[in-house]
Amino acid sequence: MKKLFLLLLVAASIVSALCSPIGLGSASAIGKKDHKAFYHAQTSLDSEYITEMALPKKMIKTIRKGNWVDIAYPVPPTDIFISLDGEKRYAVDHQLNIYDLEKNKALLVLPEKIAHLLAKDMKKLYGLHYGDLITWNEANGALPRYSSFTVLDLDTGKTFQVQRRAGSYHADVQPLTNEDTKIMKDIYRGTWSWDRRAILILSDDNKYAASMHGMPHGKGALQNGFPGHFCIHFQDSITHKSRKMDHAHSIMIKKAAGEWLDHTEKLSPAEIVDATVLAIHQHDWFILASVLDDKNRKLLNQKVKFLEVIDLVKRLSDLPANQDFDTKLFYPINVKLYIHRDSSGTESRNITFKLYRGSIEEPWTLDLENLMEQL
Repeated sequence: MKKLFLLLLVAASIVSALCSPIGLGSASAIGKKDHKAFYHAQTSLDSEYITEMALPKKMIKTIRKGNWVDIAYPVPPTDIFISLDGEKRYAVDHQLNIYDLEKNKALLVLPEKIAHLLAKDMKKLYGLHYGDLITWNEANGALPRYSSFTVLDLDTGKTFQVQRRAGSYHADVQPLTNEDTKIMKDIYRGTWSWDRRAILILSDDNKYAASMHGMPHGKGALQNGFPGHFCIHFQDSITHKSRKMDHAHSIMIKKAAGEWLDHTEKLSPAEIVDATVLAIHQHDWFILASVLDDKNRKLLNQKVKFLEVIDLVKRLSDLPANQDFDTKLFYPINVKLYIHRDSSGTESRNITFKLYRGSIEEPWTLDLENLMEQL
């Protein structure tokens, strides 16, 4: 994920190893596959989990003969791509704009019938690629204690087997074997972590959206080399300590359900602050870019290495309880952050996050330049 938006600016080679959304080891194309012309969904360009779908002839013609215009801004965050002739790489955003990643051009206006076709295809592709958004009560019944199922990490495509052992507010699970423990640790780059990750739960013929952390804690009962258990959260799951839904888990669950990019339009200033802290802490530039406008996305592409050297960032102070931002276009939020860099150590800083929007109908966005000056 670290290089997502840098990679978006160049043509990437098409990954040929495909995984099915609800099974492993087979392609997930609809209809007859044509490796020279297809859509594919890929949450991260580093992920081996890709869902492929044939590209209609009408869409091929539109791309080849469309009225392309130059753009001076980065391609918006997206997870839908198009390939033609086995080489060219295009991206589709959630406003149905198509981008040529090699030439930095865009098709901004599509014929009505083509736009309708594209919207229909994207909905179908999302249904194949992402998980169903189910509540904790539903998950509690679908995944009973001592049941085993597969965890698929969206950003790497790696899978491992787990068994649910307990959990009243979320699922307490353990990797099944030593090999499963090894794969899970590889997902966390060799270090156990409380970081949240978007995952799919594959059980029988079902595919559920969820979020996990990667820190062993408590008791463990299986002979798997994993010292304890870890937690998997679903929609409406709560933590033991707060008795509330954890916002970081909520973000990752929406990412696993394919709903995050649309959800950003509804975020409050405080929720954007939390998403920003999470994104910088986990180096998840897909999440961070999704709460930025074109100007600040460009800055992110240019200055991402500055943010990558931040090894840990945590919010130490509460966010404002009474938010009177409904009629405002500018909203500052003061937050105390704990920041650690291996190169310079640890410090606490009072940071002012500046949120703004062009009108009350538009979504809130973050002033990244101002934030980086304070970091």
